[in-house]
Amino acid sequence: MVKSEIKISVIIPILNNAESLKKVIPGLNEQVYLPSEIVIIDSTKGEEIEDAIQEIVSKVPIFYTKVGKAFPYEATNLGAEKAKHEWLAFLDATTTPETTWLSDYVSFIKRENIDIVFGVTKYVAQTRFQAIIRACTYGGIGHETAPGTLMRKEDFFRTGRIIEGVRSGGDIEWRNRLKILGYSWFTPSKVYLTYTALPTSLREAVKKFFIYQLHGAKLDVQNTVKSVYLALLLVLSAIIIPKWNSLVGWESSPLYMPNITKIYLSTLVIFFIGLLIINKLLLKKIASPFFSNMLKTAILISLFYVFFRWNEVIAGWVEDSVWYIPNITKIYVLSILLASIIYRGLYFPLKNKIEKEFLFPFRWIQVGLVGLLLDLAKTPGYIIGSLMIPYKKGKGKGK
Repeated sequence: MVKSEIKISVIIPILNNAESLKKVIPGLNEQVYLPSEIVIIDSTKGEEIEDAIQEIVSKVPIFYTKVGKAFPYEATNLGAEKAKHEWLAFLDATTTPETTWLSDYVSFIKRENIDIVFGVTKYVAQTRFQAIIRACTYGGIGHETAPGTLMRKEDFFRTGRIIEGVRSGGDIEWRNRLKILGYSWFTPSKVYLTYTALPTSLREAVKKFFIYQLHGAKLDVQNTVKSVYLALLLVLSAIIIPKWNSLVGWESSPLYMPNITKIYLSTLVIFFIGLLIINKLLLKKIASPFFSNMLKTAILISLFYVFFRWNEVIAGWVEDSVWYIPNITKIYVLSILLASIIYRGLYFPLKNKIEKEFLFPFRWIQVGLVGLLLDLAKTPGYIIGSLMIPYKKGKGKGK
């Protein structure tokens, strides 16, 4: 059972963002249920964070630690080590809590007798460009997040802390791990934190999502090594099988297979159509995010190859053939691009409660184009991340 009064240490990792910290700490001092301490782990090169702290008047004690270069998860783990109290509450330097955040979370813990209450964060735009980024990436709904989470310190360390060595994805892996390990948990329906540090330019956004996807892929591979071989097999088969006869030496080889390309393309078409009809939600049911993403990549590569070779293999370049489709490759590529723009510009924003007035009549096109560019930036990031030492384990998990 939870004690009638619990003492909470709030952990804040920070890199730069001194101005944001000046909003976060006053927000903690205005909590209905005051924390017992604020633990700040600073990996900024300069002294601006320390200077900002000295300017802030806080009735809650602040304990500041300067560290060298550290990713947020490493700084969070260090903050948890230095915390003096039984309960840990996690924040990001760019997230601002509602005044009832801790009081409501303590009530959840006591009333439901649960171990963990996860954070719920809403992404807020302050500029027009940030509003476009928000529309095509996060939407207007609250998201379950590591920032905002309240749990016991002993449970945090017993479950292995947050995995280190990656820039993104570690918080998702950590939350999933807590749920799998059987801890009782709760995610409120109400939003308790707001995040205001969305990218302010397209260049910044492309860089951010590329880096996040790079590190997210590394973590996916680390946690799903058994799926790597099957995923790679799917991708390689889409590239190698149509080239089989040329690789083995055509008809002179005993390994020669007549019409292998037609057989392969026909099999792919039948397989993927059957996959969509029989089990539309297959990709959602695959537990491994790496396997899921690699399977999607294999599907796209395979379909591209089908349409790229269609007129040559199926129609034999005979323009009078009923199977001949002029400019089929261009049509396919343009269809994929158009579908992506519609998804990012209309379907995703509306599904995630972006205001119709913001999207219509024409801004959805701009939202879709920005979303498409971010997807194009994430793709090489994920591929490169998948190839970067897949068996090198991040630190933290299992300690």
